[in-house]
Amino acid sequence: MFLLGSVMVMGCNKILDQNPLSSLAATTAFTTGPSITAGIQGIYNTFQNSSYYGTDYTLLCDLEADNLDHTGSYPTYEQVKNRAITPDNTNTTGVWNEIYAGINRCNTIIAAASTITTGGYDSVPSIAEAKFLRAFMYFDLMRYFGGTPSGYIDPNGEGVPLVLAPTFSAVEAAPHVRSSAGAVFAQILSDLGIAIANLPSSNNFGQANTNAAIALKARVELYIGQYDAAAADAETLISQLGPMNATGGLDPSYSDQYVSKNVQPESIFELNFSNVDQNGLFFYYYGRDEVATSPSLQAAYQPADIRLPVNYFSFDGTVGTSKYELADGSNDIMLIRLSEMYLTHAEGVMRGNSPNLATAIGDINVVRGRAQETLDTTTSSTQLLADILEENRLEFPHECHRWFDLRRLGLAASTFGITDTTKVLWPIPQAEVLTSGGVITQNPNY
Repeated sequence: MFLLGSVMVMGCNKILDQNPLSSLAATTAFTTGPSITAGIQGIYNTFQNSSYYGTDYTLLCDLEADNLDHTGSYPTYEQVKNRAITPDNTNTTGVWNEIYAGINRCNTIIAAASTITTGGYDSVPSIAEAKFLRAFMYFDLMRYFGGTPSGYIDPNGEGVPLVLAPTFSAVEAAPHVRSSAGAVFAQILSDLGIAIANLPSSNNFGQANTNAAIALKARVELYIGQYDAAAADAETLISQLGPMNATGGLDPSYSDQYVSKNVQPESIFELNFSNVDQNGLFFYYYGRDEVATSPSLQAAYQPADIRLPVNYFSFDGTVGTSKYELADGSNDIMLIRLSEMYLTHAEGVMRGNSPNLATAIGDINVVRGRAQETLDTTTSSTQLLADILEENRLEFPHECHRWFDLRRLGLAASTFGITDTTKVLWPIPQAEVLTSGGVITQNPNY
């Protein structure tokens, strides 16, 4: 683990005569409300990092699935595309390291905020925001590195080290044994429960609020098989946001939400970028031509589907545009949209204790209707579940859904002919395993 979130202190005189000072405690670095606010902004900067949503986390999941082809020269990307990742892969290692750096920042804010009692400062919303962001990060770690080949439902599946206190010293940085999948998901849901109860309901664009926490909770519940709970949480947001326009709260044009920013009410949680605070996706899609949209994604769309020209693009510009087409890297990255809640509700209803075909068809047709796609009229529950999975692919390319949808349903190995099914989990970074002295164990068969 990295010693991050601390303030390094070094001296240049009489070094050998000094007791080492390696860091400042959270209670020293964050002692006021404004300093806590600045610290929280640092957590969002983690999300923007090139190893996280700023490039790799967003790009690699579609590359590992069937939405992107590898057309460049990076061998570590080629490993991901071939689903043959080695434990020393620098990109997957970067994802692990950056997310844990962000978790440590969350832990630092949580520890520090609770000690501030002056100036009328209310620490509760700040702690709730940090816990929401920590939950998001642990969930994102689990999506790649955790679970089983069959998905994420088994509580005895592979987890990740659960670190809930800030790291300021070598002693505190000692390796943590991996928790079970069930323990990690329980902590995620606990953090989200606190976030839902204490975050503001107003939409401060680019930051967490109650709706974002409810939406993430619905996503987590869908992954771990709590289908009735997922449907109920999705319904909460649909009931609140859906009636706000004629397309059920969805932006009528689909493309507008990528040209504009924080389009309401569809954008529930969006990572904001600008021409001075850029993401790296344009460079990889266009500048390096490192990846290209797969022909199979293009073929999956009906010709009149308004999402096709947004989600499929060619290098020569003759077909479509990219969601990340702005050369200055100022495109925002969507983390949760209302359309996901419709499809979550549809799937939750169908997989829950009392399947309701008509309700689920109504949900999927809100999404299909906005896309100007043929509406679903199936009378088969099996077919409708397949339609929901396909609709997720068509609605969220380049937004980091496809690989994880296949993983959570236990379909990744069969879809791509992966004979060693354990390889649908990413390997724990080799450096983590080696430097831990065996405390952190590797995923099976790596």
